[in-house]
Amino acid sequence: MAIPSKVTGAGNASSAQNVFRVVFSQALSGSPTLEAWDDSTFSTTNKEMFAGTAVNGNKPFLSAVGTTDAAPITNWKPASPTAGGATINRLKGLTNYVTLSVAAPGVGGAVRFNLCWELPSDASVPSTNTLNGVLAIRFSYSGATPTLTWQFNDNVAGGTEGAPVWTSITPGAAGNFVKPADAGSVIATLAVTKPTSGTLDAAEVWVTAT
Repeated sequence: MAIPSKVTGAGNASSAQNVFRVVFSQALSGSPTLEAWDDSTFSTTNKEMFAGTAVNGNKPFLSAVGTTDAAPITNWKPASPTAGGATINRLKGLTNYVTLSVAAPGVGGAVRFNLCWELPSDASVPSTNTLNGVLAIRFSYSGATPTLTWQFNDNVAGGTEGAPVWTSITPGAAGNFVKPADAGSVIATLAVTKPTSGTLDAAEVWVTAT
């Protein structure tokens, strides 16, 4: 297992089901949801990645699809966000989020999802304050408090869609980063290049150390 590492099957051009997953140590009482926020206060969505730009129609940059119950089609990214929860959505706090499973996971159960970053040509540079968001899982339970384990299908460790290798992500301020990147990236030059016009979807997603 290795961090930094490319995430196997990540992005809009993929119909993979085994990309990211979150495992719950205890049973939930409802379907969990995936959200994105400005920071770990989980209170605002003011950054450009949520407001969008003129070129991309003022839509959130980050999209997600729940893959717990089925694999998505290739090019699954939605053209526009859906208010509230949906299986596929552009993420923006509690305005637009993704419902990750039909049924509530049981003890040791997991939900899976994929991510896609859309980058418009008029995105701000540098992007530290515009693309730095925080992912969150919202869940309900009755009884013992669940522990959540965030994981990704580790390309460096040999993970494939048919035989995933799950490496754990450490969440929180001292944890790991999930980053969009250009095709063929290596950790020494990990970056995503914005287009000269229109929009593009990041070809790869990586998990890196802080």
